[in-house]
Amino acid sequence: MTEKQTEYKDQEPLVPFKIQAFSPAGKARFSYLINTIAEHSETGRGVLETAAKEGYSLQMMLMSGVNGFVCPENKTIYLNSSCNDNELIETLAHECRHVEQHARGVPEQRYEFVLRDALKLSRAIEADAETIGAATCYEIKQKTGNDGPWKALEQKAPKITQGMSEKAQGDNSALTMQMLQGAFDGWYKNKAIMDIYEDNYIMTECLGNALNRSSRNNPADYFKREISSKELVEMMCTDKSGKCYWSDKPDVLDEPERLQVREKVLNSAKTVNDVRESMGLKRDNSYQDLYVYGQIPAQKPNVRKASVLTAAIAGRKFSR
Repeated sequence: MTEKQTEYKDQEPLVPFKIQAFSPAGKARFSYLINTIAEHSETGRGVLETAAKEGYSLQMMLMSGVNGFVCPENKTIYLNSSCNDNELIETLAHECRHVEQHARGVPEQRYEFVLRDALKLSRAIEADAETIGAATCYEIKQKTGNDGPWKALEQKAPKITQGMSEKAQGDNSALTMQMLQGAFDGWYKNKAIMDIYEDNYIMTECLGNALNRSSRNNPADYFKREISSKELVEMMCTDKSGKCYWSDKPDVLDEPERLQVREKVLNSAKTVNDVRESMGLKRDNSYQDLYVYGQIPAQKPNVRKASVLTAAIAGRKFSR
């Protein structure tokens, strides 16, 4: 995407981030991005303020393949300097949402959870961050008429903007819970992206390392916790007022359509658990609650309710 070069005026950021810039022009660019969001999007301003309060810095760097990322170790949000401002407005809101998620207690270590819940967690984290990025772009468009950030997101993730737009009540609709849900649902319609996250977090982080014992890795730490859909959405899926936008459907992450994976995931999970059992480690059979794409039975039990009932019968307590 091409963009006319912006003339950045000298201004102080409305949200007091620590800005790591190598020139006055670099600082001015960050101020422009911050202030565009803070002045015109309540949703975006909220997540920026949280990230700033958490002590995060902002820095540009040249990257390939991504628009930005969060580094919790040095409390820095990095933005790709080769992206244009429209792209970075959504990216900044998205990455600040990740900071907010963790500030609210969303776990960073997926491998500690049984595989079913690690899958729910890894997907919901990204779907929610994209939802907040979309909400930020939408509010800027509605308030100012500047549709550049919205169109940039539309080009990158059309299913997300389409999902939000389809739930709007007319062209001048204020942002609603249903629109946030529509954007969230849209993330799950991009299978190529879901496959990438499945490889990174499920195949590699959870299954790939579950047998390796080292100074930094203990197989006994894997698959020892469970977490419900309700806990996850109430922790992370909130609007600008702090209300859960899935309050009308707290079991949304347990829907079988959201628990579909490639067959190789289930095959790998069975193999890993067979080996772990031979090592004297407890099996994690939660992978049996997952479905191969296109193989959801017509009549299917509610995964979470079935798990709770089984646990109650067995007289055991979930690990938290």
